[in-house]
Amino acid sequence: MARLARSPLGRETQTAALETLLASAMVGEGRAAFVVGEAGLGKTTMLEHASVMARGLGMRTLHGAAQELERQRPFAAISACLGVGEALADIFGARAAEVLRGDAQHTAPGVNLGLGGVDFAAVEMMLGLIDDLCAQGPLAVIIDDIQWADDASLQVLNGLVKSVHQLPLLVVCAYQPAPRSKEIERLAHSLASGTALLELAPLAAPKVIVLLKHLCGAEPGPHLRRMVEGAAGNPLYIKELVNALALEGAIEVHDGIADVTADCPIPPLTALITNGLRHLPDGVLQVLRTASVLGDGFTALDLAAVLEVPTHQLLSLITEAEVAGVLRSRGDRLHFRHDLVRRTLYDTLSGSVRGMLHVKTAQALAGAGVVPERVAGHLCQAAPDAGYFLIAWLAESAVHLTTRAPALALELLDKALTLADPGSEHYSTFQLHRAIAQLACGHLANAEESARCALARTTRGPGSEVVLRWIVVEAAFARGRADLALKEARSAYGNVSVPEAEAVGFHAFSSVCLFALGRLSEAEEVAVTARHAAQTHADSRALAYALHTLAVSRFLKSPDTEAVELARQASRIAQEALHPAQRHGFQLTLANCYIELGRYHEAEAALAAVREATQRTGGVFLPWYHLSCALLAFNTGRWDDALADIEAGLETAEPFGLKRALRALGTLIDVHRGTPPTEVRSVDAEKTSDDGWVASFYEYLPWCASALVDEAQNNHERSYARLVDAFDGGVGHLAGSAVLGFLAPDLVRLAMARGDMTDAQRFASAAQKRADSSGARYHLGDALRCQGMLAQDPDLLLRAARCYHDAPHPMNEAHAYTDAAELLVRRGRPDEACPLLDRALEIYTWLSATWDAARTTARLRGVAMRRHKRRPRNLVRHGWDALTPTEHIVAEHIAEGCYNAEIATRMSISRRTVSTHVSSILKKLDMTSRVELAGEVIRRQHLDRSRPKD
Repeated sequence: MARLARSPLGRETQTAALETLLASAMVGEGRAAFVVGEAGLGKTTMLEHASVMARGLGMRTLHGAAQELERQRPFAAISACLGVGEALADIFGARAAEVLRGDAQHTAPGVNLGLGGVDFAAVEMMLGLIDDLCAQGPLAVIIDDIQWADDASLQVLNGLVKSVHQLPLLVVCAYQPAPRSKEIERLAHSLASGTALLELAPLAAPKVIVLLKHLCGAEPGPHLRRMVEGAAGNPLYIKELVNALALEGAIEVHDGIADVTADCPIPPLTALITNGLRHLPDGVLQVLRTASVLGDGFTALDLAAVLEVPTHQLLSLITEAEVAGVLRSRGDRLHFRHDLVRRTLYDTLSGSVRGMLHVKTAQALAGAGVVPERVAGHLCQAAPDAGYFLIAWLAESAVHLTTRAPALALELLDKALTLADPGSEHYSTFQLHRAIAQLACGHLANAEESARCALARTTRGPGSEVVLRWIVVEAAFARGRADLALKEARSAYGNVSVPEAEAVGFHAFSSVCLFALGRLSEAEEVAVTARHAAQTHADSRALAYALHTLAVSRFLKSPDTEAVELARQASRIAQEALHPAQRHGFQLTLANCYIELGRYHEAEAALAAVREATQRTGGVFLPWYHLSCALLAFNTGRWDDALADIEAGLETAEPFGLKRALRALGTLIDVHRGTPPTEVRSVDAEKTSDDGWVASFYEYLPWCASALVDEAQNNHERSYARLVDAFDGGVGHLAGSAVLGFLAPDLVRLAMARGDMTDAQRFASAAQKRADSSGARYHLGDALRCQGMLAQDPDLLLRAARCYHDAPHPMNEAHAYTDAAELLVRRGRPDEACPLLDRALEIYTWLSATWDAARTTARLRGVAMRRHKRRPRNLVRHGWDALTPTEHIVAEHIAEGCYNAEIATRMSISRRTVSTHVSSILKKLDMTSRVELAGEVIRRQHLDRSRPKD
């Protein structure tokens, strides 16, 4: 590829690497690079050069920089780079704006908990935006100084780097080695996946001479060369030194040689910058010092507002600063030539002046109507006497700020509480919002304590008591203390200061707490009472809680259509009565009821309906959605699809305790597929007290995974003991027979192998009871298989196989065929057993269940020897035949030119899941880009069309 622009001095190797990455991105094979080096070594110059090269190739380029002053503002760095709210507003759309505003999140009661300051829904929306932009053509995203980037922006960058190879995208970021956060470490760790690391070293001596010659316009003399040796090859240091010497007239040129009159010690870089700036007029310096408070990337209007002068009076001063090389224009914004220049100017301000300027900046930005986060960032640095403005502004902006940037809000609210009059209404309001911000940040114990303190005050804001009580209840519930939440809900329900209409909601929620504590009978009793009260008071929210408790409780005891109908009613009412971030849980519960009953088409519809909502809302609902999709795919035999959703869900599961369930489901697939023991996903340790209430309903998955691992390792006794303990003693607070009913056939099989017919009959009775209640084909298959094993009746086992086939539940279908074939062999009917064995092995092969296939072959080795070489086809791990049906569909969409977000919409799955599928396809086909994949799909389609039809 021809050079598009002259390489920065001494950076030819890095420039060549960037050219290679750009060429890959242009043809659809995205790449990422990190430019690393100390301040002044030329990182910014390299990024500017990358922008020039990208634009020269016709690539759309988004260029920005993180700012130290905005580290606390979520998505500040990436939003500025992408132009969210500005040029790209039309592309980003209303839904993205909704996410960034925080409209879809909880406020109170029901704050979006446990995110640790990062809103994963907004991360997903940002990634979706970039996906959309890439669909329009090759894109370069270039961000400088990411050592100052906020955590949310780094999450977006991490997601981009992980999937960059799927897009016509170049991501280039620059950072200093220190300070280096954990998020930067995570990004750097991604280098193992092919990301380029471009390290900038000091300029070599010959390059320094070339730079000096360029700066001085003549060959550098010996004295100048010796002096510059102290700059240690730092280009910025050298430039500032030469500039300072030139301003002092210390460089003389004689006979084509530029030299200084005498040797002198080199001052620090900041002193050089300061010395260079002192030659500017006082008016320009005053403007630049004020601009340093605004941060990098400000407008002339912003500066004029802070200085309280007309914009036209500033234009000449700004022009002088540009001519002097201190400021640069980029679009409608002004930037310092280097952040060290801005920081030097900022440090020359006294603490009191700096604080005063931050106050004026905050006032100017607030008056201009900018987002509250930018105003808040300056108020955090403001002078102590800013109390009046801080209190007045925060009283109007607390709701907005708490929703969008709770950590930033919390810092300001703490400051405001020290300044406000304890007897004022503002003080009470700030206490309320402080508790909400703590809840939103996941500081549950602190939120609970703050709300209790606010409740103890004799003077509270109007209507705040109910909200504060809800915070106490939900904070206790979210940190796993359903007992405390129950106590507080009952206290609120019986308190005369809580209006009767509001008390009904607390009463209904107490049924949820009782259910979480495993006190199912009490939960049902309270839910029945609350249901009647909610209907009397027309309280739809309370009615939704009560119906939900009744539905789930009944379903666990006796899964039937009535339980599902209750869940449908609760979900329907929740759509109107509850906050969006609460009602998604009702829909996901309904989807899981459908999955348990084998009503898979209804489950798919329920999950499709809530897909976009969970992505917007985030929180626990996003990993819960992926876990539900994975369970549906696992039951129906689409194990690769299940693994895709497992991987997508793991990215956001950690704070909500769902990581264990997702990993356990992956472990089950690993074992069935015969993955070597060293590569099987480990089953996480015991449930912790921090795990959320949703996770408790899936605690059975780690039990099942551990038992299957034991059985695969031929530790049948321990496997059986684990399952029996769980079946009889329960899993967490849930009855084992309720959540482990699907294991009844395995328990019967293991019990019979031990000669324990009493327990085998007991497990079979439980399976029959569940089938009688639900009428589901899947449950009926379990009951028939248990009966068939007990009665040694192959006909019953074949009936079970047909039920599993109708459900569908392919793995259990294959198990039933295996059981029937084994009985036929024992009865001396091997010819009848052979086709059943063939059918079982075909299903195992389709599932890639090599462990089950090997175990089946071992059980029926004698029959297998008589199958006249009719063996199942070899399992295909690589190549076109290795793609799953879902992966074939994804590949066809890619051939049509669709990117992940559009494919997700077409297939009603999440963008993350599509991304996982694309990575799997490329790996199986040993390809590196979507373009290569699209070409192969089109080639195959052409061959198919050209073949003669029969």
